[in-house]
Parts: sequence; C-alpha cells; structure tokens
Amino acid sequence: MDYADSRPGVWRLGRLLAIGLIALTPLACGKGGPEMAKVTGKVTYKGQPVPKGTITFAAIDKNGRNATGAIQPDGSYTLQTEDPGDGAQLGEYNVAIAARDEEILDYTPPKPIPPKRLVPEKYERPQTSGLTKKVERGTNKFDFDLVD
Repeated sequence: MDYADSRPGVWRLGRLLAIGLIALTPLACGKGGPEMAKVTGKVTYKGQPVPKGTITFAAIDKNGRNATGAIQPDGSYTLQTEDPGDGAQLGEYNVAIAARDEEILDYTPPKPIPPKRLVPEKYERPQTSGLTKKVERGTNKFDFDLVD
C-alpha cells in the first residue's frame, strides 16, 4: 500500500484548498489598470450649444491615454477611453474640440465644398486650443464656452 492511499482525507483537503485559492485569486487582485474618473460637460460657442462634433482630452503624460466624447445636439458630452462612459484616466490633459457641419449633397459638385466649422479652427488641435483640464477622482464636470 502506498502512502498516498493511506491518507485520502489529507489529499482531499489539499485539493479543496487549492481550488479555493484559485477561485479567490481574481477577487484579491482587484480591477487592474490606471484609475479612471467620469467626465461630462457641455460645449458652447458664443453662449449657444455646439450641436455636434467631438471633444478629445489628449493626455499630457506620455503614459496617459486619450479620451474622447461625441458632442450631443444640446452641447453635452461624456468621455470614454475604452468603453462608453468609462471616463478618463486621472491626470492633466490638453483639450481639442472639432465641430463641423458637413452638408450631404445629392450631387457631386465640380469643386469640393469645405465643411462649415461650428467652432474656430484653433480649437481643433490640442496644441493650439489653449484648453487644459485636470481629471481628478470622482465625477468631473467641465463646461467649455468657446469664443473667437
């Protein structure tokens, strides 16, 4: 008779402990990755809601990730980094806002018609917009009232 056969209760207990530890490992590790915070707000130009476009928070930290959001007809937005509404990583950002009214034509014009900008061109690039924000823990609400 071999030693393992003489102590079946010990082996059974060892297997149960191993299975229990494996099952609890994901709980002990928690959610991985950088800390995120919800970011919402409203974009206006000369006091009026910007009805469409995108807003981009470009991370200043080289290890940070950008976050974007679609501007709704009332000017509101909610940022996302990976999943809708997940927000942005904590940190500092340069902000860009691009909004154009592109007409859909039922013919092809001889010369392309450039889309009408709904906000000044300087806001389209994070390097020229002059807009910066710091995302902190909790819910962040950042409104932007753009001017010429």
